[in-house]
Amino acid sequence: MQIKFIHIFDDDKFIDPTIKLFEEVIPEQSVYYVNKSKNTGFKYVKSSNVSRVDLSIQQEKRDLLQFINSDKSHVVFLHALESNKQSLVFEILPTIKKVWFIWGYDLYGNWPLLKKNIYQPSTKSLLNLKTDLKKNLIHNSLSFYLFQKRHLIKKFSRKGFHILNNAFDTSFYRAAQLMDYVVPVVPTEYSLIKKMNLKAQYAPFTYGCIEDLLGSKINESVSKQPNIIVGNSADPSNNHLEVLSELAKLDLHDRKVYVPLSYSGSLQYKEKVIEAGREFLGSNFFPLIDFMTLEEYNNILLSCGTLIFNHVRQQGVGNIITLGYLGATLFLNEESPVYSYYQSLEMKIFNVKDISSKLFYELNEQEEKSNKITFFDLYSRNAVHNKIKTLVQIVTH
Repeated sequence: MQIKFIHIFDDDKFIDPTIKLFEEVIPEQSVYYVNKSKNTGFKYVKSSNVSRVDLSIQQEKRDLLQFINSDKSHVVFLHALESNKQSLVFEILPTIKKVWFIWGYDLYGNWPLLKKNIYQPSTKSLLNLKTDLKKNLIHNSLSFYLFQKRHLIKKFSRKGFHILNNAFDTSFYRAAQLMDYVVPVVPTEYSLIKKMNLKAQYAPFTYGCIEDLLGSKINESVSKQPNIIVGNSADPSNNHLEVLSELAKLDLHDRKVYVPLSYSGSLQYKEKVIEAGREFLGSNFFPLIDFMTLEEYNNILLSCGTLIFNHVRQQGVGNIITLGYLGATLFLNEESPVYSYYQSLEMKIFNVKDISSKLFYELNEQEEKSNKITFFDLYSRNAVHNKIKTLVQIVTH
C-alpha cells in the first residue's frame, strides 16, 4: 500500500503506543521517523517500525525532505514543533499538508504570551527568574495585535517595527503559520492557537488509550487509596513548591506523597525539589527519581487516591486519564486548559487552590461512576480509533 503519512517524532515514551494505534486503524500507510543522533541509542522507543533520522545533519535532513516532497499527496505529522522540525517545515513544499501535534513544551515554551505565565511565584524564585518589566510591556495581547499591523507601524516607527518583530516573528511562529492542521491534547487548547492568528484547522487525536495505559489493572479502583501523587515530571512547570508548601500545612498521617522526577527537568531543579520535599513533608515525601516501566509506575499509581497537578499549561494528561478513570480525586490548576475542558464536561474535579479544604475528599459512587464513563467515552481504544479515522478524513480532504 502506498505510504501517505509521514510521522516525525522525538524519542519519547508515547511513541510506541502511538504507532500501535495508527497501525491498528490505518495499517501500512505510515512511516515513522524518530529524530535522534546516531551516537545515542533510543531511551524509550522500542518499535521496529521506526527509522532513525538526525535532523541536525544536513544530508539526512535533505534526504528526508526529498522523500517528503516526492509526492504531493504526502501528509506530514509533526509530533511537537521543536527547533529541528521548525527548520524542516520551511523546506517542505506548500502543497504538502503539514499537521502539528501539540505536546505542550513546544507551544508554551516558545510562545511568549503563554511562556511568561507557566511558573508560579515560589517556582519562579527557585529558578531565579526575575520579573522583566521590559518583556512584560512587549509580551502582551496589545503588542501582538500591533505586531499583526507591523507593516503600517513601520511607516511611523522603524524602531517599533523591529521591537515587535524581535518579540513575535520567531522561527517557531513562522513554522506554526505554515501548519495546515493542529492537533491539541485537549480541544480547549485550540482557542490558544486561534489567538495566535494561525490558519490551522482543528483535528483530534489522543496519545494512547485507557486499555493500553492500564493493561490488566483496568478494573482496579483507587478511590479509597491513601497516597497522593504530585506532578508528572521534573519540569518546573509542575510548580511543585506551591503544592508541597500547602501539603505541609495539613496532617497527612502516614500518607505517602509521590513526586515523579525521572522525566524531563534539570538535575539542579530535581535536587531543589527533593530538598524542599524533605523539608516540607519529611517522611511523607517519596521522590521517584528512576525511570520505571509502565507496569511499575501503574503499581504506584494504584496506591494513590489523590492526584495534584499544578500545571498552568497542558501537561500530564495520560496520568490524569489513568487515575481519573480509576476513581481518584483530581486537583488541577484552574488556569490549565485541561481543567477548563473537564469542567465543561461537568466532571467532578477540584481546583488546586482547594487542597486545604478538599484534600481528603472521596468521590461518592455516582461521582466516581460519572467520571469513569466520561473518561472511557473520550479515551477508550474505540474512541481513539475513531479520532484517528476523523483525523485522517480531515487531513486528506
